[in-house]
Amino acid sequence: MRRFTGIPHAVDLRLMGRTVRLETNNHSLLDLALKFFQRHQHGEAGTPEFLWRIVCDSDPKVPNTDVLLSGFSDLGLRYVSLGQRGFVAVDLENREAVGFISNRFVADEGQSRNSRPLDILFCMTAPSLGLTAMSGGCVGAEDRGVMVFGPPNSGKTTACYLAAKSGFEFHADQGIFLDMSGGSLRCWGDLFPAVFRPQTLQLLPELQLTTRASSHADLGFHYFDKAPLQNRRAHAVSPICSLFLDRTGERPRLEQMTREETIVKLRDQLLFCEAGMFDMQICEALAALADKPAYSLQYGSDPKTASVFIAKMLQ
Repeated sequence: MRRFTGIPHAVDLRLMGRTVRLETNNHSLLDLALKFFQRHQHGEAGTPEFLWRIVCDSDPKVPNTDVLLSGFSDLGLRYVSLGQRGFVAVDLENREAVGFISNRFVADEGQSRNSRPLDILFCMTAPSLGLTAMSGGCVGAEDRGVMVFGPPNSGKTTACYLAAKSGFEFHADQGIFLDMSGGSLRCWGDLFPAVFRPQTLQLLPELQLTTRASSHADLGFHYFDKAPLQNRRAHAVSPICSLFLDRTGERPRLEQMTREETIVKLRDQLLFCEAGMFDMQICEALAALADKPAYSLQYGSDPKTASVFIAKMLQ
C-alpha cells in the first residue's frame, strides 16, 4: 500500500470549470496529468474541490499498460483495480482519492492522450464536482450540441465522427458530463480518445492511419485522438436535443419521444448507480435535458444515416 511514501509534488488542475489538486511522489505524473487534461488548463485555478493522492512505483508484475480492470462501487466509495497490484479508490463524501499505479502508466508515450487511470479517476470523481456522468456522445456547433445515446454497437462513435467530419466539433463518443452549476444546463465532452471497433476500419479505411490498436481481455479496439476535430480549448455546450440510436430498423425512421419516455431512457444512460446524496443533482440535470426535444432513430447497419440526422439538427 506504500502508506509511508512521501508525495512532495503537487499541482492544481482545471477540469470542466472545477479545480482538483493532484499530489504524487512522481513529478512525471504531474506532467502527464497536465498533458492529458491540457484542453481544460485555461482560466485561473480556484480553491481545490477534490484531492487526488497518487503513488507511482515500479511494478514488475505489470509488463505493459494494457492491463485488466475490475472494480466495485458501494454508495460513496468507488474502487478500481489496475492489474495485479495497482488501484484507485475514491471517497465521494470526503472528496478524496488515493491510488497506486505502476510507473509504466507514466512512461508509456501514448499515455499523454490515452491515460486510463486518470480518465477513470475523473469519471469516478465527477458527481462530487457537481457533474452528472452519462454514457453517450456529443457533436457540437459553437455553443450548441446534440446528445447521442444508444446501446453498445449502436453506431454512436462512428455517427459522431462522421458528423464532426462534415464541419462540426467532436466533443464525445463514450461519456458526457451534465453541468447545472450556472443555473442552466451545459454539457462537457469526455476526456478519452474515441474508441472504434475493428470492423469500423473496414467501413472507414482512413482510420487505419489515424488510430492506435489496443485490446482488453478478448476485445480489440482502436483509439482515435479527437483533438483534430475539437477546439484547442475545451468548452461546454448547451444541448439542443437528444438522439437515441436503434439499429433494429431496416429503413430510417425518426420519431419524437415524450418527456416521460425521455426521462426513463436518460436514466438508463447514467454511468454509475450514484449514492442518494446525488439524487437531487441528477434529477435536476436529467429534467433539464428532458425539456429539450428527444428523438428515437431506427436505422440499418450504416452509421452514416445517423450522422446525417445529427448534422441536420445542428444546421
